[in-house]
Amino acid sequence: MTEQQADTDVRVEVGVEAPIERTFQVFTERVESWWPRAYRLGESAWVDVVIEPHEGGRWYERGQDGNDCDWGRVLVWDPPLRLVLSWQIGVTFAAQSDPGLASRVDLRFESDGPSRTNVTLVHSDFEKHGEGWESMRGGVAHEGGWPGILKAFAEVAATQ
Repeated sequence: MTEQQADTDVRVEVGVEAPIERTFQVFTERVESWWPRAYRLGESAWVDVVIEPHEGGRWYERGQDGNDCDWGRVLVWDPPLRLVLSWQIGVTFAAQSDPGLASRVDLRFESDGPSRTNVTLVHSDFEKHGEGWESMRGGVAHEGGWPGILKAFAEVAATQ
């Protein structure tokens, strides 16, 4: 796994021991199997995390209490090569309903043979979150953020 940070971007790359189609499918259809349980925005613990499979679709958690809490929207849906999501989570890690204040999570899936996929995630546009955006960037760049999350994802995708 490699990690890089530009002044405003966080970039994480991970190799996944799985074919590209399965890698994309696990990322988009099995989020609940690899996303950290402690990372939630709703009032109750979540039971599912959903990425609706189309441009304009929602990215959200469904809580044990039956309520949904939006995390963002699907900006680009191009299976199995690319997925772009808006990150409508504010600097206090609370849901942010204004799409103008959202950052962007761009994922690219590249086949590296019949049973390996390289995944590159670039989280950008943090400055759109307004004052305190640097803390958001620091949080998602930390090992408990995208680097650790993608590591967990790669482990799950390799065993599915």
